[in-house]
Amino acid sequence: MFSGVTGNIRHGAAEADITKTLLYSYSGDAFYCGMTEEISGEQFFWEVPGHAGMVMVCGRIFDAGGRGPCNSGKTLWEMYLKDGNGFLDLLNGDFSLVVRDERTRTTLLARDKMGAGLLYYRHKGGNLLFGSRLLTTARLTGDHPELNREAILKYLMFNYNPGAETVYASVFRLRPAHSLLFRDGRADIQRYWDLTFENGPVSSEAETAAAIREGLTAAVNRRINPGKRAGAFLSGGLDSSSIVSLLHKGGANGMHTYSFRCRGESFDESPFARRVATEFNTDHTLVEYGPEEVLLAEEMAGFMEEPFCDVGINVATFLLSRAAAGTVDEIFTGDGGDELFAGHPVYTADKAARFLDWIPMPLLSPLLFLGRRLKDSDKKKDLTVKIKRFSESYRYPRVLGTHRWRVYYHPSDLRQLIHPDFLGNTEPGNSLYNDLISYNREIKTNDPLARSLYSDYQTAVQFYLRRLDMAVQFGIRPRYPMLDPELAELCARVPSDMKLPGISDVKHIEKIAVEPLLPDEVVNRKDKLGHSIPLKNWMRENRTVRDFMYDVLAEPVLTNRGIVQPEMVQRLIGAHERRETNNSHRLWALMILELWLRKQGEEAR
Repeated sequence: MFSGVTGNIRHGAAEADITKTLLYSYSGDAFYCGMTEEISGEQFFWEVPGHAGMVMVCGRIFDAGGRGPCNSGKTLWEMYLKDGNGFLDLLNGDFSLVVRDERTRTTLLARDKMGAGLLYYRHKGGNLLFGSRLLTTARLTGDHPELNREAILKYLMFNYNPGAETVYASVFRLRPAHSLLFRDGRADIQRYWDLTFENGPVSSEAETAAAIREGLTAAVNRRINPGKRAGAFLSGGLDSSSIVSLLHKGGANGMHTYSFRCRGESFDESPFARRVATEFNTDHTLVEYGPEEVLLAEEMAGFMEEPFCDVGINVATFLLSRAAAGTVDEIFTGDGGDELFAGHPVYTADKAARFLDWIPMPLLSPLLFLGRRLKDSDKKKDLTVKIKRFSESYRYPRVLGTHRWRVYYHPSDLRQLIHPDFLGNTEPGNSLYNDLISYNREIKTNDPLARSLYSDYQTAVQFYLRRLDMAVQFGIRPRYPMLDPELAELCARVPSDMKLPGISDVKHIEKIAVEPLLPDEVVNRKDKLGHSIPLKNWMRENRTVRDFMYDVLAEPVLTNRGIVQPEMVQRLIGAHERRETNNSHRLWALMILELWLRKQGEEAR
């Protein structure tokens, strides 16, 4: 990882503030940057001869303007000299980088196009502080910034923070495909690449599927490193199974695959993962995920840059990464497939909602009220669960698009939950939606699905990537072929009616594309659940999980922390236990927040 400062600085102070254990360091005119050892070893540094500048990269560049893989700062410097900041558009990889040009006294920061790499920055006086880790950047000069109240409210509302501001006040996250140029005390942030959803030339489904298959193959091959031991997280769904098939085809022999199992009706998909592993002769490991593993959340919280939660899936990633540690160097995943091919249930919900929008609210409101009153089911998504969730989410603003199906509090409910002293002058109103609405409006299109997919690349994809970052803590680098920029550009040109032709025929074109790669029972299965953790049931029925929840969310703990009102949390727990509603997302988010704050050394009030 790296960190640095540029502006009105004294070198001695900057060197002491950044770190005492440097792998590389560089000191320039009003600039200092250091690189510490990265657990996964993927980083490089190059100082320009004559002390004219330097290049520092965390991550891996799979292709640099057609030159193939690049781990040379010299090559990047030459590209920078030739094309200026335009060289960033030529890079395909998962990285964050710094280029210091002493000739112009400028500092260039950038993140990769899809956001796999992380980069934070903070203005302090005339200085710009930056780094690839949040806590390091926040406390770079010995400061301890206050918590960002609005960012915490957004986290609770969405289970992650979709905005550019972080959980620490005054510390920001550079967006994917953006650069920051710092010169003369001023920061200029620019987008250097964008994903456009403009339909390409009309092609048949067969031709389109063949092009997708070719693009996906290239994306996988681009990431195969013969010198590294490859593995894959395998759920048994289309995306991860296709990746395993193409890894096998690309010569990744002796591959290890990993899946987890939660026992219980409608939650165990491990037989499909086993079927794929057998088909491609992988060394498959099945990790049992029982209620006791939920307690790992306390350790796992320390691995997070910022709090985020996805109802126990983050614990599953922790378990799989721990199982793979020492056996593989790189882990391939199918993350990004939902955005390529419109596979997430929110896209079908949004399409269904557009039909209901024609029904007058006086007629529709009683039906939605009855839907919200349904008792929660023990299953993940039977008809009762779908109707209840749809009825609860339909009330959120249409302008949110598919994001309204991922909202966990109405602003009025959030206002009751949060302690007035913590709120201060912060108002938990519709302004919390502004980031999402802004992303929706960035793309100029009349196609609702295209708008949703674009917006999810800015938001939900970043959420998934941060979950996979936990693998890095075990010395493993995640690989995301389905987040390859060239593949994303190809699929963005595919018409929406090929991705989701009806209400429920998700990933239509992907099924045609990968049919030659996978067993029929994997391609045409109708019961795909996605990642499935019966956390809502464990919170109701399992003593280990219940005791853990009661301990983390105990009244004295919440009172001392001063963020939420204990009596409101007790109401959430009571409604969940009575099956009035599924509050597992809300309760888990509160637990992760408390655990994360402890790990960061944030003292209660």
